[in-house]
Amino acid sequence: MWFKNLCLYQFESAFPLDAESLADKLAAFAFRPCGKLDLESAGWASPLGDAYEPLVHAANGYFMICLKEESKLLPASVIKDVLDERVGELQDKEARKVRKREKDRLKDEIVIDLLPRAFSRSRRTYAYIDTHEGWLVVDAGTWNRAEELTERLRDALGSLPITPPQFDAAPQAVMTRWLASGQMPSDFSLGEECVLVDPELEGGEVRCKRQDLSANEIRNHISAGKRVGRLALNWQDRMSFLLDADSSIKRLRFNDVIAEDSGDLEAESELERFDSDFSVMTLELARLIPRLVEVMKE
Repeated sequence: MWFKNLCLYQFESAFPLDAESLADKLAAFAFRPCGKLDLESAGWASPLGDAYEPLVHAANGYFMICLKEESKLLPASVIKDVLDERVGELQDKEARKVRKREKDRLKDEIVIDLLPRAFSRSRRTYAYIDTHEGWLVVDAGTWNRAEELTERLRDALGSLPITPPQFDAAPQAVMTRWLASGQMPSDFSLGEECVLVDPELEGGEVRCKRQDLSANEIRNHISAGKRVGRLALNWQDRMSFLLDADSSIKRLRFNDVIAEDSGDLEAESELERFDSDFSVMTLELARLIPRLVEVMKE
């Protein structure tokens, strides 16, 4: 189970629970499918999949958890079509205009009628707790998505004293300096993608893909006042990703050397393969994350 995006949080103190105690806390908020009249439902599910029961997968002091959400697909256009039909029938039958309050009541009735027949959509958000270094790592493409998980986790635990990582310098300033100077930390190298934003013009940006980011063209944009909003990086030829100005990581890719390390671990079952992948992934990220924090201080 390889994460593709990272939103990072730091615990303000050591995480106080072991895996069993954490699972007990989550069990009180376990996922239950939508009832006939529910528009949505959310709760904790096994990160191993629906065929498994444990709500926490633990390996080497890392605890993986999974928030499962289900929502009913009830398009507004469908509700509107049915509402228009019923309003028309009522107006023809009673020869009068249907007012807004009555329309609202009819709309509520239509939603209740349609919900049992609506299709359901589910999604899962994964995260893990690093009990060694005090990180909560969420596989989410946006901070809003990550906050959905942290709010649910806070409800389950009673409190969740976490904060996004605090850097000495803003990621945008550091990434802009890297491109402007051409000087990178020795273990990082540039990819071929970036987003340059104009701080003076809302929405003004230049997107570069498959470009040599060390070219004069890129530096000219920075000289003209643009700043780096997103930058493609490689780390030690082991991982590649986009570092965002909001400190999130997107499109994380573990390179072949890591996949080979995971493949070298013999797995006799799907569960063992999951466990070996999780162990390799967390150990690699345990090296990358503090290094990212460190280079934001340089």
